[in-house]
Amino acid sequence: MRRLITIITLSILVVLSAKATHNRAGEITVRQISGYTYEFTITTFTYTLSPVDRDTVNILWGDNTTSPAPRIQRINLPDYYRKNVYVIRHTFPGPGVYRVIMQDPTRNYGVINIPNSVRVYFSVETTLIVNPQIGSNNTPILLNYPLDKAAVGRKFVHNPGAYDSDGDSLSYKLTKCTRELGLTIDNYSYPKYSDTLYVDPLKGDLVWDAPVDTGKYNIAMNIEEWRHGIKIGNIERDMQVEVHQSNNHPPVNPPLPNLCVEAGKLIDFTFTVKDTDNDNINVTMYGGPFTFTDSAHQATFTKIASDKGYTTVQFKWLTGYSQPREQPYTITLKSTDDYALLNLVDISSFQVKVMAPAPKNVITQPTGRHVENKKCEQKSHDDF
Repeated sequence: MRRLITIITLSILVVLSAKATHNRAGEITVRQISGYTYEFTITTFTYTLSPVDRDTVNILWGDNTTSPAPRIQRINLPDYYRKNVYVIRHTFPGPGVYRVIMQDPTRNYGVINIPNSVRVYFSVETTLIVNPQIGSNNTPILLNYPLDKAAVGRKFVHNPGAYDSDGDSLSYKLTKCTRELGLTIDNYSYPKYSDTLYVDPLKGDLVWDAPVDTGKYNIAMNIEEWRHGIKIGNIERDMQVEVHQSNNHPPVNPPLPNLCVEAGKLIDFTFTVKDTDNDNINVTMYGGPFTFTDSAHQATFTKIASDKGYTTVQFKWLTGYSQPREQPYTITLKSTDDYALLNLVDISSFQVKVMAPAPKNVITQPTGRHVENKKCEQKSHDDF
């Protein structure tokens, strides 16, 4: 009888633990308002079947103060994901390096590489360097949601689709998941793999080649921001990947060209994504050029042909004269197959460098040891 009571008690505890779990993924992005005042957007992805649903989350500012950030958006997504967006402004006391941390109990129940995950805090952090000498600074935003699933023995790739509106350089690296106060989780381990697990430092592809067992796993990556060779901050994405046993194969993206064009030029090409299982394929693309408010110079992608096993897409972007910058624009292609039991993805990216147009019709005249510019005609759109 005592044994039966113990079993029932343990079963109730497991059920209660499962109901208390909800945090799956998240990140913090930042926009500078003025001076030492910044606006913080905290995005979390939670489990919709959990009764836990936060109207606020707690933020540690790194200046010995904390604040509750209110939720402004709540969207239910497929596969029991919920996107939560919290927004709050904060004024720092002065220049400095601030570790801004969002922490919230608790993580999902049963995460394989986080011992007793249902009792472990979920936390993500953004490091912000507040220094008027570096100029105005906004962190990159992450355009690709962390929702994809993986299959045992199949390469898994995720790219956050990071876009920095300031044109700062970005680099990427793998990091460990954290708990309260941004501390590394005790006995955290990277997921097991048959070949390799890494983050491409330039493209930002998180490559898991390949999962060896089923279950839920959490992986984190740092996105570092650089200006004139100096690191000016970083953001962290912590994401959950569910691994299943499946005979499905992911679709295959074609090689895509890196391009260098003068502002004002039209980029226009087509490509075809294929699937060996003859599944239908859904294609999406991410990147800064899709976010521009000037619709005349906003990138677009259009499905022009599709059948079982393939989808052909046209990419177009009429580059604008306000769009040249030192760093290239990264375009991320995400292809998802429509398989009844488990959708798999392929992700790849290419870069577009937009250059300022070269001067036209310049006439120079030597004067001693110097050269004087005698005429430089203004360009028009018809010149390109």
